[in-house]
Amino acid sequence: MSKRLTTWLLVILLASIVLTACSSTPKQTVQYEGDPQMQATITVMYSGGLNFFNKDYGDLFRAKYPNIEVKVIGAWRDVEKVREEQKPDVLLLSYEDYVKLTGEGKLYDLNNMITEDAFNLEGVNQDIIDFLRQSGGGKLYGLPPHFDNQALFYNKDLFDKYSIPYPQDGMTWNEVFQLAKRFPIEDGVSGFTTDHLSSLRYKMETSQGLRSVNRKEMRVTVNTESYKKLFETLVDAHRSSTLEIKDYGEEVYDSFITGKSAMTVDYYYYLNNNIYWAKTERGDDFHLNWDVATAPVGESNSEATPYFIFGNIYAVNADTLEAQAAWELVKFINSEEVARMKSRTTTNSIPTRTDYIYNPEGKRMEIFYKNLNMDWALRENNPKTNIPDNYYVILGAIMDSEFMAASRGDKSIDEALQSIQERGQEELDKQLVEKSKKEDQ
Repeated sequence: MSKRLTTWLLVILLASIVLTACSSTPKQTVQYEGDPQMQATITVMYSGGLNFFNKDYGDLFRAKYPNIEVKVIGAWRDVEKVREEQKPDVLLLSYEDYVKLTGEGKLYDLNNMITEDAFNLEGVNQDIIDFLRQSGGGKLYGLPPHFDNQALFYNKDLFDKYSIPYPQDGMTWNEVFQLAKRFPIEDGVSGFTTDHLSSLRYKMETSQGLRSVNRKEMRVTVNTESYKKLFETLVDAHRSSTLEIKDYGEEVYDSFITGKSAMTVDYYYYLNNNIYWAKTERGDDFHLNWDVATAPVGESNSEATPYFIFGNIYAVNADTLEAQAAWELVKFINSEEVARMKSRTTTNSIPTRTDYIYNPEGKRMEIFYKNLNMDWALRENNPKTNIPDNYYVILGAIMDSEFMAASRGDKSIDEALQSIQERGQEELDKQLVEKSKKEDQ
């Protein structure tokens, strides 16, 4: 090799090193294929802290990668602050934080890693993957091992006892309540039960695409024909005793668990927190022959249920110096092998890998993956809103009180909606002023 050629090669090599060092983008030097012997120390931000992480994933990960030390940061509410100050390699994100950090270029693009590593995404619900890609401008910056969705739970024995047909997928709320009316209240059986009025009303609003506040104009939008129909349906169900409303904590077991109500609508965690819990507590005394249908839908969009939400999304910090090890942890948490192990026990959320949902009793668990309304989720989870955090809690209380007034006959539905509109707007204006003052300080 000539001296001139050797000199030029050295110049090119040095230039490459300088450009790499000066680059503000993460280095694409990940080897993709995990080496169990790799040496690294990484930090993961995890809600609940070290003990929860070890129980969920940490002990399993260390068994596979004994030379990767994993440190855990328990705090996660102020993600941006934690990211800047403690610089975790792996971030545990809400969907809102995922969108925010993706837009700011602060998450590592996982596309090359997934492709080169031949990481199997085929077993993951593709609607969810497409949803995250759409949220990331066409790129994938994080992976969720779980999500959540609602279903209509029903008591098969009660339906059989009174010769009433089982609920069908794709029923509207009005159809569900009409079905519920067929159960005899004189026998001490309600057709439908809910744990709280606000949660039921919100589910109904969601299914019909209703918004109680115009976020652009900051105006309350409840005194409308659409809300009137919703209130008419609810008031009719409540007055006829078709709908049973139980406040949180009133009883140890709700009426559906005790076999005194035919239907309820809730998220997947109802299985673990209510049904399976009662089965464990009561043993042979527990006799609930249940199954599920898709959650009620709106008349205008009967093909999709809009209750889909994320729990946690695992992402790699764009500033990490340990991209290889960080990716191995994210990949492991979202792997088929972990999903298989977790499928043997109950969880509070649905695995995104569709073949590994806990289902020892052979129920129709596939319905939790059906008709996920991603367009609604993109709109509803848009973090760009100026509405104060506590506003919807107060508005919900206002709507509850006005609903009860209409249900008792103290007010007409029109009067109740007008009152919600006025009281809700007054509270919103007040909170916006207070929010503005705090921001100016």
